[in-house]
Amino acid sequence: MKKVLLLVLGLMLFASSSFAYLPATSLTGASGLTRIPDATVVPFKNWNLASDYGVQNSGGNSASQPTFNYKANLGAFHNFELGLIGGLDQTSKELRDGVYVNLKYSPTLGDGSDPLLLAIGVENLASKTQTGVYMVATKPFIQGPKLSFGFMADFPGNKFRPLGMAGLDVPLGTMSILSDLFAGENLFQLNGGVRYRIIPTFAFDGRAINIFGDSQNQATPAKDPRQFLFGFSWLNPF
Repeated sequence: MKKVLLLVLGLMLFASSSFAYLPATSLTGASGLTRIPDATVVPFKNWNLASDYGVQNSGGNSASQPTFNYKANLGAFHNFELGLIGGLDQTSKELRDGVYVNLKYSPTLGDGSDPLLLAIGVENLASKTQTGVYMVATKPFIQGPKLSFGFMADFPGNKFRPLGMAGLDVPLGTMSILSDLFAGENLFQLNGGVRYRIIPTFAFDGRAINIFGDSQNQATPAKDPRQFLFGFSWLNPF
């Protein structure tokens, strides 16, 4: 009996490690890692729903506040992802009016089973303070990890701010260890997370945004407030 159970467990682990997992969402809604987008998109005529809930600290002596977002993406055209994201207004503590828009286009480059992917996109379009444009490349390796790297620009105070970004997705069976960062002049932000896939189309996410953010020291600002969140991403829920 024990041998049978071990055999079944081994087959389950082998099957889970061989799944062709589909894209899950980053914090801001686009398909990606913990915080940054990668170069994958929701496949054409597919769609997903996702949400995150947790706490954030905006710095200074402010106490931690609840934070919540909800998002959806659609493979509107071949290699083109259209997304929406809404959430909790931190001032009123109510769901904000309206949603922001995400756009991403990702033509595939190269040949073979692990081609280099490239994407250009916009996040939080329609926001006065949080809009960002980016270009990102993702390289899958035969051993399983995926490296993403690229460039993002946002516009705090109506000023152009260039940022480098990079991230790594390391799969361990049905779980992935995620890490990504932003780096720019006088700015650095490190993020980390865990993604656990129940099935190839459904994943739970744990996110730590701006891990080393020091609420008492603003000498080196970050792009996002310090946050800890738990959420899910579900492709084609019905």
